Amino acid sequence: MSPPSATCPRCGAPRVAGPECPACGVIYLRAEVRAATQQAEARDREAREAAQRAAEDQRAALREALEAHTVPTFVSPLVAAQPEPDPAMEGITFHGEHTGDEGRLEARLRLAVLPVALGIAWIAVRSPGFQGLLRIFFTMPVHELGHAVTAWFCGFSATPTLWVTHVSDERSTFMTLVLSGLLGALVWQGWKRRRWTWLGVGAGLLAVHWTGRFVLTQTQAQALFFFGGDAGLMVLGALLMATFYVPPGHYLHRHQLRWGFLVMGAAAFMDGFEQWWAARRNVDRIPFGRIEGVGLSDPSALVETYGWTVGNIIRGYVTVGIVCLVALAVLYLVSLWRVRDVLRG
Repeated sequence: MSPPSATCPRCGAPRVAGPECPACGVIYLRAEVRAATQQAEARDREAREAAQRAAEDQRAALREALEAHTVPTFVSPLVAAQPEPDPAMEGITFHGEHTGDEGRLEARLRLAVLPVALGIAWIAVRSPGFQGLLRIFFTMPVHELGHAVTAWFCGFSATPTLWVTHVSDERSTFMTLVLSGLLGALVWQGWKRRRWTWLGVGAGLLAVHWTGRFVLTQTQAQALFFFGGDAGLMVLGALLMATFYVPPGHYLHRHQLRWGFLVMGAAAFMDGFEQWWAARRNVDRIPFGRIEGVGLSDPSALVETYGWTVGNIIRGYVTVGIVCLVALAVLYLVSLWRVRDVLRG
């Protein structure tokens, strides 16, 4: 044990022969024990801190060694030349930043693109030369797909090709089970993931499918198949145009596929709508007759085979077109409402 100190461990006054300090009244032995305990605790604390610093140095050395073996990344000289950001400026944004520019550009596109696309498509389909090109490359595939989709929802097997869609003579149980299973899976996933849009769309399409399969007679379903060519042309065209409003980050948005769908959808929709809108005053615009290698055209089949009147055909197609335009208008206005603050600056 170390010899006692010459001063009081508590107040530092000169030590006397007695057991207590005359200056502060502390007992020397207790004060020395307390001081020794505090010194031991201080030494232990310093040892722990030194061990922590050594462990941190080892982790830093290991991190540097791992980073030394990673694939080097290229940093643009322009990026490297930029000054370090000022901590005082954190949280402050400027109008010239990339994200803000993208937001304003997207808002302006939502404002202008759909009306411009419909206007250009209207002009193009009224030009004989452009109308022929649009019908070959854009309209006809969508038209045949409209036939096929209508047949599927009525329970028939159908295979669309470029100029004709091959449909089975009788309804197919396999097609009914497949389509019902797919739509049922959409409803289930919507319920499971709380995606109410999925659930609503799936339930609505499932109701349409079961109506076409179990409510309509076979003759009514076959007539609807012929009607579904130009009707599906307008419906599918509107759906293709609607893909332009997918949210940023969506696959169609990232890969610019929405632009191609917009062009195809506008051309397909306007080709069908312009024809039947003009047919209200000029029935010569209706393509009656027989197509070589295919058979009766859709309007001729509806009139001659299934007994539809010309007025009913025109009203049916015009109604489908107007409903599609109203749906697009609602989508257009909702998208503008969501970016109204950006458009106002």
